[in-house]
Amino acid sequence: MTNDEARMTNQTAMTNDKGARTGMAGGEKGGVSPARRRCRFVIHSPFGLRHSPFGVVPVVGLLLACATLMGGCGSLFGPRQARRDIYMNLMTPVQQAHFRYLEATERPASLKLAYLQEIGVYQQWAEQPKDIQSAILRYEVVEGMTPLQVQMAWGLPDEKRDVTEPAERAGGHAKTVWEYRIRALKGAGGSYERSVCFFDDRVLWVRHTR
Repeated sequence: MTNDEARMTNQTAMTNDKGARTGMAGGEKGGVSPARRRCRFVIHSPFGLRHSPFGVVPVVGLLLACATLMGGCGSLFGPRQARRDIYMNLMTPVQQAHFRYLEATERPASLKLAYLQEIGVYQQWAEQPKDIQSAILRYEVVEGMTPLQVQMAWGLPDEKRDVTEPAERAGGHAKTVWEYRIRALKGAGGSYERSVCFFDDRVLWVRHTR
């Protein structure tokens, strides 16, 4: 090897070594190692863009785990009720007592499902449109719901009142208000926390008392 060739070889080795040390340190421009680049990614969150120092797989796994536990992640996705509560809202007191007995004696799920189908509450739930089911699971009552759908979401009311006006009755219409959860006030009397008005068996309005 000539002197010129040896000098060029030494310069090339020094340059490669400097680039490697710069990439590991990450202090100079472009000094991010390939390993760190693979582990950094941008999260588009409701709070703006965030750079995660973690790998993609662990974070995605965490999100999937939360999605699987939606029924128990009410604090993240808002309050939700289980289908079991919806079925109970549709049962008579005798049916509720029998279903609780099946639960207390740890009967198989197939037997409990068979009972729900026998008394018809399973079919009542399954027949509801998907958007209505989603609202019921979120404890929401919206305009246009039927009394059965409201019962699924909130159960039976504490009081039912016929508020049909004479002109409405003459036209063959009916208006009913369902009242939920009486709340005592200072002094005499009280008020209900929630009210639902039906016009011809469709929700006309929903009111919440603060």
